[in-house]
Amino acid sequence: MTDFSRRELLKGSGALIVTFGLARVSPFAQAPATLVGSPSKEVDGWLAIAADGSVTAFTGKCEIGQGLYTAQTQLVAEELGVPIERVKLIQSDTALTPDQGVTSGAQSHPQNFNHANLALAGATAREALMQLASKHFGVPVDQLAASGGVISVKTDTAKKVTYGELIGGKKFNLPLSPTAKRKHPRDWTVLGTPVKRLDLPAMVTGGPVYAHNVRVPGMLHGRVVRPPTVGATIDGPASIDEASVRDIPGFVKVVVKNNFVGVVCEKQWQAVQAANKLKVTWKPGPKLPSQAGFYDWMRKQPSRDTLLVDSKDVDAKLASASDVVKATYLHPYHMHGSVGASCAVADVKGTSATIWSPTQGVYPQRDSAAMILGLKKEDVHVIYTRGSGCYGINGADTVSYDAALMSQAAGRPVRVQLSRQDEMAHENFGLAFVVDQRVGLDRDGNIIAWDYEAWS
Repeated sequence: MTDFSRRELLKGSGALIVTFGLARVSPFAQAPATLVGSPSKEVDGWLAIAADGSVTAFTGKCEIGQGLYTAQTQLVAEELGVPIERVKLIQSDTALTPDQGVTSGAQSHPQNFNHANLALAGATAREALMQLASKHFGVPVDQLAASGGVISVKTDTAKKVTYGELIGGKKFNLPLSPTAKRKHPRDWTVLGTPVKRLDLPAMVTGGPVYAHNVRVPGMLHGRVVRPPTVGATIDGPASIDEASVRDIPGFVKVVVKNNFVGVVCEKQWQAVQAANKLKVTWKPGPKLPSQAGFYDWMRKQPSRDTLLVDSKDVDAKLASASDVVKATYLHPYHMHGSVGASCAVADVKGTSATIWSPTQGVYPQRDSAAMILGLKKEDVHVIYTRGSGCYGINGADTVSYDAALMSQAAGRPVRVQLSRQDEMAHENFGLAFVVDQRVGLDRDGNIIAWDYEAWS
């Protein structure tokens, strides 16, 4: 039963799963970013060994509070057989790390800790080092042992060579080997052992860990001016009275792009004051449905159907069932509600941009930011910098776009720190759902059909 998946269960029980998306699609809607990306197939895309034997590892899966930074460092130390303190892990940087899509969906361990990507790079590199040592000593690989970044001859431990001496400062120039064998768990000395969180000391002592701590020479501060209602738009250039904020000390610029409105000042408090004071005339957005009848309203909207699984016999299965159990679930919009408000810094200079962002996916954000800024994606550099944590999608990506837009308009680096109101009232709320379920049971109470229908 270990290989029995939920999808197989659904197919075997004659399930039909249908989701309905409302026809009125947000102008910001886009295809969901992949959780996998296009990771490197070369060892050098994952690992580098310096002349002193220290190891630099590269990962596209970032630390967002789940302990992954330490765990991935353990993985590299284990597979290469080096002390954990000799491993430096660089995470989620479009200029340095592999494209592994988005850190989400509990996919970091399946991708990097099973038999692919970071784990496979470590195993491939270890076997390559053993082959180099075999040539160096003129003995078969099975007569060698590796420990602490040193390979020695089993029958004469005085004969030894370090990783740095074998390949330090050079590239492996090797593809990941699908036949490379990972270390067996019974041989682990680093993985599976208690290791203190490597990132914790800097977090508790005020080290420069967070996006909130990023400082760039010449940096300005920006705030977004939010509309009073969902879907509100500005009524042309005359809708914004820039004179209403020109007397604020440190005022630099009002930034307008389509319906985006922001202010840029020399200091953060000045930006807060300017955002509160700027006079903007907004056209109200579409009228929201009554909350009392909200779920009935959802059912009646024009929709498009998406079938996740369709066995084509669910109605017949339900008709033949000894009993049919029915239930309806009403799921409201849910706020992610991060403890701390999001922050990002962007520096857009001509045809290039650098963004320090707490995003969960640096490559998807690079591509989206390039589209927003009108730049080539290769000219946008996104550096993951830890944020205030997340539960799903908070303001991490949007605050990064805010900073990028305002930096491009101001011609200087811009830092945007969301307010509590920004984060809570204007974040990416979890969608509301109406869910109908029908489950067909046989005489013994076994599920023979499952019909799941949701409006979102």
